Amino acid sequence: MHSAVMRFDVPATAVGRVRQLVEATNARAAVHGLTAYGLDVSPPFLADFRDPQDGRVVGKRPMVTVTICGEIPRRNGWTVVARLDHDDEGEAILSLFPGLPDHLAAEVNARRVIENFCHGCKVARHRTATYLARHANGEYRQLGSTCVEPYTGLPIKGLEALWRFRRIKESEWDGDGEAGYPAGLRLPVAEVLRVTAAIVSQDGRFYSRAEEWKQVQPTADAVSAYFFDRRAPREWRASIDADTGAHATAAAVRAWAVEGYGSMNDYRHKVAQLAKGETVDPRHLPTLVSAIAGWRRDQEKAAAERAARNSRPQGRVGERFTVTATVTAVIELEERYYGYHAQRRRLVKFQDADGNVYVWFSSAARVPDKGDEVELTGTVKEHSRYGEVAQTVLTRCRFAARTLAAA
Repeated sequence: MHSAVMRFDVPATAVGRVRQLVEATNARAAVHGLTAYGLDVSPPFLADFRDPQDGRVVGKRPMVTVTICGEIPRRNGWTVVARLDHDDEGEAILSLFPGLPDHLAAEVNARRVIENFCHGCKVARHRTATYLARHANGEYRQLGSTCVEPYTGLPIKGLEALWRFRRIKESEWDGDGEAGYPAGLRLPVAEVLRVTAAIVSQDGRFYSRAEEWKQVQPTADAVSAYFFDRRAPREWRASIDADTGAHATAAAVRAWAVEGYGSMNDYRHKVAQLAKGETVDPRHLPTLVSAIAGWRRDQEKAAAERAARNSRPQGRVGERFTVTATVTAVIELEERYYGYHAQRRRLVKFQDADGNVYVWFSSAARVPDKGDEVELTGTVKEHSRYGEVAQTVLTRCRFAARTLAAA
């Protein structure tokens, strides 16, 4: 007796449906006295998913290997090994019995097919299907569906039920995801960070709530487009992939993110959870993408702190002078009230190229933004220290965007 083995991969999300179909098939076969087939499902693993249109690897999805096995029905030495589906033009399509061993499959495929003929009733007439039966001694017979059971002792209805195992194996299991991609598709964390680093390097970073979003696509949307937008220009993707420095930046960002695991800061902990995984669900893409900005902020803060250790008091109290500096912080302070009028107050910190720190307690209507490089003019009010950092406190400040001298 020959054993049938069917082994194939399906998305992990489809396991429940596969089990239902196998159970239903076995139940139908059992009605006709045929032995049930066994089902084994492997642990989930990640497999690449390639876009069917351009062949590129988009992401990974959890898959399992399904194995369906059992004994091919045999009675009186006969086994049904194939079915022939006949069309109106006289063509016949041969379908092997599900899970037929390779050596037997090769033997069956080499057989010469007798069209619309049955060795059982020996009547040549139009049939939509006939079956090839093989005896243990190597003899073959082509039988019509009504002659299978009388000739071999095998129930045709039960055999047709088992034939459903082939349809299970050949079914499309992708499911309906978004934009034509399968449900459950996940993106490699390392790739998301690499693409983000390259996009930020080329275009800068914009939040979806930022004013710039009106003219520029948010970074998370651009990253999503790289993976999922089939209309995205190939040249644009190629420019992202050509950024040789993006890999190193992505590795540094990932290491920084993982360091936040267990942090009391909910954001840092969530980013760390995502960065620790091999893949990420697309719905968490914006959070993971934001790690680039968090890493940059920490890098800038650390650099400013290192430079601030060299800060020295500048100017004399009462002296007015001008310096080129970068805004390192803009902090909202408690408002002051004059009667019913509230005055907005902000603490603006600056740092020059030598690391010297300047502080301005401002009630002006407009102050520069963090990261702006300005020509700052102010009067020295006092020299103070904040922790170990020497600060020059300024008052009555004016500022202007720094202009580069003509070459």
